[in-house]
Amino acid sequence: MFEPNQTVTPPPAPAGPPFEYPSSAPLPPPAASSYEYPPSVPPQGMPSGAGAGVPRSASHRRTAAATPDEPESRHLHAVPVEAPRGPNGDPAADITAAFRGEVVSRLRRFSVLHTRHAWERRRRDPLSPHGIALFYLERGVPVLQQLRTATRIFLADDEANDLPMLLYGMARHAHEGYQGDPRFDPRTTMANKCDPMSATAVFAGVGVCTLDTPYGTWAEAQRHAANEFDLPGRCFARLIDGTRLLLDRGGRKQFNGLAVESSVDDTNAHYGVPSMQWRWNPSLAEIEPNDPTYHVWRWMSELGRIIDIGSQPR
Repeated sequence: MFEPNQTVTPPPAPAGPPFEYPSSAPLPPPAASSYEYPPSVPPQGMPSGAGAGVPRSASHRRTAAATPDEPESRHLHAVPVEAPRGPNGDPAADITAAFRGEVVSRLRRFSVLHTRHAWERRRRDPLSPHGIALFYLERGVPVLQQLRTATRIFLADDEANDLPMLLYGMARHAHEGYQGDPRFDPRTTMANKCDPMSATAVFAGVGVCTLDTPYGTWAEAQRHAANEFDLPGRCFARLIDGTRLLLDRGGRKQFNGLAVESSVDDTNAHYGVPSMQWRWNPSLAEIEPNDPTYHVWRWMSELGRIIDIGSQPR
């Protein structure tokens, strides 16, 4: 049975000098939107070998415990093995405009709950300002009931407070897990809360919520907020079809509105209400390396690619 703080012990590292992540070296442009990634090849920017790379930091072991309104029993749902894919190995997740809308709604809720818990625990056992969501699509149900998620929040530490490095570490965790254990499932080993889902549910993408926003960092926001309702949030989503979604949730000073940018022009972008405005932004698909969000999108894409390929039958 899965325990919330369970860890995956990676295989021994191969002989040779340790890999050092070249933080100052130029990085290649983001990968194309296709999730084609040979299972035998490590993700971009990572060395080969199941145990190579930087040591897994405490952020991958120190997971925030369940909160009173989210009892740990919810974390212990049995998650079945994923069903086979199509005859050509194509993703079985049909990402529709309605599904994207459900992703936005779920991320908004995740952001609000994460903000509440982070505010309540800011002085005692504080949480990281970042949370991660894995999206799955449940087939054979009405479209507005298809979305399933597995989420994880972290206790604060140096790596968990750095979003690109947190995603990089999660990508390494997934890569090593699939390399070392044929039964590896990110919904149980990389999440501390998971929706019930059937064996036909398929991986659909990765999401992130963060309290570091264009209005200021989490540390700055805490100093100026009177309560949780003053705190803004930001969310990212990278779906299996290449869709990128950027959400900015305002605090009280921003009238608690939600601005949504989508790299895909669909029916969601054709309507808006004061509390949720959609905007088609094709430039999200071509983030430049000097953009502050470049490394977030880069490692979200790598994490999604690893999970997508690793979850296929082997």
